[in-house]
Amino acid sequence: MYTKFFLNFIVILGFAIYKYIFPSSFFINFLFFIYFFIILYYFFIFKKDILLKKIINFIVLLSFFIFTIGLTTIILDIKNNKTIEVKNDYVIILGAGLKGDKPKSVLKYRLNKALEYYKKYPNTIFIVSGGQGKDEIISESEAMKNYLVLNHIPAKQIIKENKSKTTLENLLFSKKLIPLNIKNIGVISNDFHLYRVKFLAKTINFNINPIYAKTPFISLFSLYTRETIAVIYYYIKNLNIFKNTKTPLNLNLVVFIL
Repeated sequence: MYTKFFLNFIVILGFAIYKYIFPSSFFINFLFFIYFFIILYYFFIFKKDILLKKIINFIVLLSFFIFTIGLTTIILDIKNNKTIEVKNDYVIILGAGLKGDKPKSVLKYRLNKALEYYKKYPNTIFIVSGGQGKDEIISESEAMKNYLVLNHIPAKQIIKENKSKTTLENLLFSKKLIPLNIKNIGVISNDFHLYRVKFLAKTINFNINPIYAKTPFISLFSLYTRETIAVIYYYIKNLNIFKNTKTPLNLNLVVFIL
């Protein structure tokens, strides 16, 4: 009885601490699922239900295996491609969250990468892509443009795409703003995000050159975990696309782990 109480107390306390440090609804939901699973497993252990214990153990191991494959694929993609950078005529900057009318740290890293890129290639046209979320007082694209103009990128070199709500919409709507004769198109996002960006771009026949911005250190765990789950979700959801895409999960890695 005391063990059960202690386990529940620790998990709930963990929720509270994590929510205070990283206020993310995604991770509260994710941790609640883990909590539910632990309690479920706990009861099956003490009820000595061998069959269900084996099923749960299998699910846990399979989930861990798939997650490891996804996470390692993202990390290898960053390692192999982050230093590759080419000159682009147009560069799309993908939106992220705002705090009031200012970019949060994740988005600020993307914008600062755009400022670095502008210094190398001052004739670049930038497309700032992001709509207005329910908790945002202006659109992400508006906040992004304000930040870039404040840091000396001319407004005439910035195009706003202010309708998108998802990464796929970022790409779709931004693509429509680029003249058909333009071939060299870059996309700036944080390193953790660009593997999925490339995957989605392939599904809509959009040829892009990824430009890797860093990820805030304090958000590394939450963002990489969330992105890994998102990558796995998209691969499962788009199995017919998976057969044709040029960016499949790293099968060599699967063989290595096996």
